[in-house]
This record gives sequence, C-alpha cells and structure tokens, in this order.
Amino acid sequence: MKNADTADCEPPRARKLKTESDNCLAIAIRERDSEVAALLIDEAAKLARRSRELANKD
Repeated sequence: MKNADTADCEPPRARKLKTESDNCLAIAIRERDSEVAALLIDEAAKLARRSRELANKD
C-alpha cells in the first residue's frame, strides 16, 4: 500500500481512475441486484488495474 508521499507522485489520471474504482465498489456493495453489482465490481477492477498501470509507468 502506498503512503501519502508516494500518492502525491502518482499521475493525476491514475488518481482519478483509483477514485472512480472506489466509487464503483461503494455503489456495488449497496446494489440489491447481484448482476448489476457484478458489473460494477468488474468495472472497478478494470479501473484499478489501469490506475496501477499508469502509476507504475516510468
């Protein structure tokens, strides 16, 4: 897990995608329809993966 100092070094787009991923998960856990929740979780995983890719670019 990154600390506050390394989070400041992340590209803005990576931070934005991470926030969107967190938002998808927050919505998914409140969703009553399991199919919709599954789609939101899948989307969150994609966003988190892309965020990590951008954050790890040299």
